Amino acid sequence: MRRRLRRFAKAKKGLAALEFAIIAPMMIFLLFGSVETIDMLSVNSRAQNVAASLADVVARDTEVSNAEVSGLWDALAVLMYPNNPANIDVRVTSVRIVNATTARVVWSEGRGLAGRVANSTVSLPSAIMNPGTSIIMTETVYRYDSPLGFILDGPIEMSHVAYRRSRLVDPIPRVS
Repeated sequence: MRRRLRRFAKAKKGLAALEFAIIAPMMIFLLFGSVETIDMLSVNSRAQNVAASLADVVARDTEVSNAEVSGLWDALAVLMYPNNPANIDVRVTSVRIVNATTARVVWSEGRGLAGRVANSTVSLPSAIMNPGTSIIMTETVYRYDSPLGFILDGPIEMSHVAYRRSRLVDPIPRVS
């Protein structure tokens, strides 16, 4: 019996397979977890880019028409590629800053998010509250659902807001 135990203790066959069996689950977890995290971060970056891009495009205009709003919604497919643009909700709002504490909606359009009511008040960061000016505020909400479903369970909502000052006309009018 003692001889068998010594021979078993000295045996090296199968040691690599045992080490692999112990380490492999951790490595697989790290691999899939990294893939999911990188995918989620890239989608978050795209959703943030959508908010900034749409705000920037509208802020460069002299007026916003129905055709332009339709074009903004069409651009979502390009801006969100390769992710599904149907998962993003967007609202573009023109806001007039009345005084240091009051900002009022001039017009608002939404795709998936309801437009804000004209002349209602909105809360803005104090740093951009410059009375007598206007800004374009774009809000995005992306519902991210992991393609692997390995670490993240269920959809995660990613929200972003971007602000841009009107460049040519203050405030930018909404025309049909």
